[in-house]
Amino acid sequence: MKNKFEPKDNKILHGAGQDFKAFKNYGNSVENYKPKLYMTYVQIKWLNTNWFKNLKKEIKNFPGVWLQIGLSMTDTHSGEPEKHYEDKVAEGEYDKKIDLFLEEIKKLKIPCFVRLGYEFNGLSWYGYQPKTFVKAWKHVINKARKNKLNNVAWVWHYAASGEKNYVDYYPGDNYVDWWAITIFSIDDLKKVKLFIKDAKKHKKPIMIAESSAQYIGTKNGQESWNKWFKPFFNFIDKTSEIKAFCYINWNWAEKYKLWKKWGDCRIEENEIVKKKYIKELSKKKYIHNK
Repeated sequence: MKNKFEPKDNKILHGAGQDFKAFKNYGNSVENYKPKLYMTYVQIKWLNTNWFKNLKKEIKNFPGVWLQIGLSMTDTHSGEPEKHYEDKVAEGEYDKKIDLFLEEIKKLKIPCFVRLGYEFNGLSWYGYQPKTFVKAWKHVINKARKNKLNNVAWVWHYAASGEKNYVDYYPGDNYVDWWAITIFSIDDLKKVKLFIKDAKKHKKPIMIAESSAQYIGTKNGQESWNKWFKPFFNFIDKTSEIKAFCYINWNWAEKYKLWKKWGDCRIEENEIVKKKYIKELSKKKYIHNK
C-alpha cells in the first residue's frame, strides 16, 4: 500500500530550495528538468496571512509545483536550543496559528509535504524533547484531521548529526506519512543507514528533505562532483526507499555567518557540475515539473 503522495514505479520526486531566488536560479540552470517540490520554511510562532500571501505570489511563478514546507517549533534557525516551544504547541497555546496554517494550506489545493519540527533530534540546535515533541505532533495532526486536510503528507524528519535516540521521538505509524533525512556531508550517508532500515520496517517512503554539498561546493568542477555529487546520487540509486530528494541551491557563505565555511553549492556556478547534474536528472526515474 502506497503512502500519501508516494510515487509509483520506484519514481523519485525532484525538489529544490530553499528560497525563491535559489529555486528560480536552480530551475533555470537544469534546463527541462524543473523541480517539482518547492522548499520553504516558517516558524509556527511567526505564521500570519502575509506569509501566505507571499508564498502564493512565489509559487504562482512556477505553475504545477508542489510544496515542501519546514514548519518549526523553535524561535531560531540554529544554535539556541533553549528557544524551542513544542511543549506550548502541545498544550494548545498556538492553536490559532496552527488553525491559520491548516486553513490556508487547504485553500491551496495542491499536494504539500510538511516537515513539522524538522530535524527533531537536533537537541544541540533546536532543543526538542521527545515526550513534548510527540505530544505536539499528535496535537497538530489531530487538528488537521478534524479540519479534513487531505492535501498534506506529514514528514518526520531526522538529522543524521543529531541525537541517536530517534525512536523516542516517533509519534507512530498512524501519525506519519513519510520519513525524511538530511544529507549534507558524505559522512551523513553512513549515519542514516539504520534509520533507513527502520523506515523500511515501518513501510514508509523516505525523502531527502535537505541536501547540499557541504564544505565541498560546486566551484571545483570535476573534483566537486567526485567528492560529493557522485556518492550522493549513487546513494539514491542504491536506496530504493528514497522517493524524493530536495537540493538546497545556496551560496552558504553569503547567507549566514554560522555556515560560512560550507561554501558555494549553487549548481549554476560551475559548468562541469551543471552538465553532470543535468545528465543525472535526465534519468527516467525522476519526477520533474512539466
